[in-house]
Amino acid sequence: MGRCLVLLLAVALLGQLLSTPLTVSDLMAAQSPPQYPTPGERAVLAAISGVTAFAVAWSAGRRRPGRAPALAVGTVLLLTLCAVVTLWVRDLVGTDNWSLGATLESLAAGVTALVFRRVARRRERGRPLPGEVWLAMVPFRDSDEEARHYCVVLDRRWGYADVLQITSQDKGGRPGYVFMPNDGWDTVSGKEHWVETAARPRRVPYRNFLKNRPQGPCPTATWRQLRRRPARAVLRGPRRGVPAARRPR
Repeated sequence: MGRCLVLLLAVALLGQLLSTPLTVSDLMAAQSPPQYPTPGERAVLAAISGVTAFAVAWSAGRRRPGRAPALAVGTVLLLTLCAVVTLWVRDLVGTDNWSLGATLESLAAGVTALVFRRVARRRERGRPLPGEVWLAMVPFRDSDEEARHYCVVLDRRWGYADVLQITSQDKGGRPGYVFMPNDGWDTVSGKEHWVETAARPRRVPYRNFLKNRPQGPCPTATWRQLRRRPARAVLRGPRRGVPAARRPR
């Protein structure tokens, strides 16, 4: 019983922070005589709501490079959903009883935030996203065979992802490879790693990703270099006219 009460209070507090611009405005309008927030006060209330929505959106997704646009969209979407739910509850309850209305509005906004977070987390479960390092069965460039390799996801496509293979073989000083620190994704092997960039990205069907979560984010500096690499066509199969034995893997 006590745990349920604590959870209920936490949900109400979360919803109160998200719906602050509306509930505080209602409280001030219910005074005698009615009062209204100044532009500065509205900015503060909006900031409280925005920071809370950002925190919820941030906790709902995985840490990865280039995540800022998704965070911005998630924050705006959550704020919009909470505002719609709050106004809907206000219409149901009416404005005669501010305390009851504010309580129900806060609970509704808090539940909306929890549902949003759960849906967002489930949507990303087992879903490779650009800027992440995954373990997958990566195809060779000269045959239909595959091997287990870590790889960096470049883009998502319909049914497959474009990836660049990671190798622990020493490629220092060789063109077509970018050094990749272990920060954030490899805390065990102690080996140095390089990402193959000269070759065209490889297609990996989503069923060939071997875990339900990434190994970690690609280090930011490496990811910037990979995104700046010249655009190349996605590899569709062995190159004709070149013996397989002479094509490197």
